[in-house]
Amino acid sequence: MKALSRFCITLLAISLFSIESIPNPGPKVDAAGRQGSIPFKLYAGFLIVMEGRIGDRDKLKFVLDTGVTYSAVDRKLADKLPVARRPGKVVSFDKAIAAEWTEVPNLEFGPIQVNNLPMMIGDLRYFESYATHIDAVIGLDLLRLSSFSIDYDTHKVSFGPVATASGVPMNVDNICLTVDLLAGDSTVRLIVDTGAQTFIFYEDRVVSRLPQLRIGGEIAGKGLAGSVTSKRGFIPKARLGTTDLGGEVFFVKAPSASVLPGIDGYFGTAVLKAHRIDFDFETNTFAWTK
Repeated sequence: MKALSRFCITLLAISLFSIESIPNPGPKVDAAGRQGSIPFKLYAGFLIVMEGRIGDRDKLKFVLDTGVTYSAVDRKLADKLPVARRPGKVVSFDKAIAAEWTEVPNLEFGPIQVNNLPMMIGDLRYFESYATHIDAVIGLDLLRLSSFSIDYDTHKVSFGPVATASGVPMNVDNICLTVDLLAGDSTVRLIVDTGAQTFIFYEDRVVSRLPQLRIGGEIAGKGLAGSVTSKRGFIPKARLGTTDLGGEVFFVKAPSASVLPGIDGYFGTAVLKAHRIDFDFETNTFAWTK
C-alpha cells in the first residue's frame, strides 16, 4: 500500500503539456524581482511546498515541480477567482485529457512575480496523500524564468545566478528539462522532475535496450488523467555524471511516437539524496551536492 501511495502522488506531479495553444503566449514578468530565496517544507522526503499568493489570496500552498510544463491551480481556488475559463487539452503519459485553462491576474512566490499568467485548472486533492491541501503547482513555465537552487539542509529555494562547479548538461526546451542517464551500455534521456520520488520509465521505449531491468507485476494508480496502470521494477545500476544510482523504478506505457520523441521517462531528483541541487539556465547545467 505504501508503494502504491507513492505512485499515486507521482502521477500527479508529472509532466502535463498542452496539445493546443494556451490562452496567452506567456506571463508578464516583474524583471526586478528575480533574485532572493523562499523557505519550503519537505513532505515524504521529496515534495517541495512553498507559500505564495494569487490575486488577493495569500499564504497559499504551492508545489515546486520541474516535471510539469505549465503551472496549475486547484479547481476549488479557481472557482473563487473572478477569472474567465477556456477549454483545452493536455497530455499526461499516454492519454490526452480535457482541461480547463484560466488566466490569473497576478501570482507571486518568493522573488518571482508574474501578471496575466495562463494556468491549467486541475483537481489537486491527490497531493493530500503526502502533504496538506495544495493550491497550485508551479511548473517549468515559471521556474525557467531564473536559475535556482534547492537547499535541502536549510529548506530554502534561492533564485538568481548559481555557481555550478560541476554537473551534467541539461537539455532545455519549451516542454521539459532532460538529462542523460547511463544505464549499462545504453543512455536514456529522462525529464528532470522534482515532483517525483523515483525513476519512471516508458517501458516500451527502454525494455529492449536495458536487459538488466527487473520488472514486476502491475499496480494501479490514480492521477489527473484518471487511472493509470504501471509495473514496479528495479534497475540495479545507473550513473548520472559521476554519481552511481539505482533502485526502484515504475514502468508506464509510453505515449505515441510523436509525443515526447526521444524521451524515455522521468528522473525523480530525490534519488540523488543530495544536500542541494542547482538548475543553471545560464549554462544549461544540472548540478548537485551530496
